[in-house]
Amino acid sequence: MPRTPKTPSREELLETKISELSALIKELSPQARVEISFERGEDEDAHIHVHPPLSISAEEVARLEVTMGEVCNDVLLETGLFIIGAVCDS
Repeated sequence: MPRTPKTPSREELLETKISELSALIKELSPQARVEISFERGEDEDAHIHVHPPLSISAEEVARLEVTMGEVCNDVLLETGLFIIGAVCDS
């Protein structure tokens, strides 16, 4: 009898999406420091704060902010997981 694939739990899905987002951030800005918090608030499932290096240009910071925002929005629409992403001043 064929096995049906196991559906990941909400926590497993959250871990996967955070890992994917972290990898993307490191691809865009390898020297950035990434902080992840799974502390839940009212609606959010996780927070990811990115501290880019001081040498990064304003355009690169903007690209990082836009990309993170788009990915967090896509994750919310696809999975219902609310991940708050922020690019912080270093």
